[in-house]
Amino acid sequence: MSLNFSISQEKQLDEIVKKLIKSISAPQIFFFEGEVGSGKTTLIRYLLEGIAKLENKKLYFQGSPTYQREHIYNFKKYDIVHFDFYQVDNSPIDIDEYLLNNCIFIEWPLEALKSKYFDEALFIKIDLKNKIREIKIQSRNNKWFQKIKQI
Repeated sequence: MSLNFSISQEKQLDEIVKKLIKSISAPQIFFFEGEVGSGKTTLIRYLLEGIAKLENKKLYFQGSPTYQREHIYNFKKYDIVHFDFYQVDNSPIDIDEYLLNNCIFIEWPLEALKSKYFDEALFIKIDLKNKIREIKIQSRNNKWFQKIKQI
């Protein structure tokens, strides 16, 4: 199952965030894919800002953790761990402990992680074509779309 969006302005991400935000909980895993500059980090920022707004909390967005590899954002119900594996070769990385009580956002997911969590993850792919971003959200697990449709 999938959801598709075409956006030409960053502000239009609000529509996507509204569909996703209330379905986020822990443990969950999101894979963000797309070319450099496609908008993965921007979408993640919008999602984090949306969660902070729901909790009436101020958010300091730390950007993409390209060099640090991870940033952790603390919220009332759960924490979000934001990974960026752009500069990581496809060596094994274990995120099982992070997944116990957190929601995980991964930019540039490694093939091994995508394979391991294929049946439970939400995949968000962003393609940039002629200044239009095509955003495809899909998962093999229908629980995601049941939650999203309830909103």
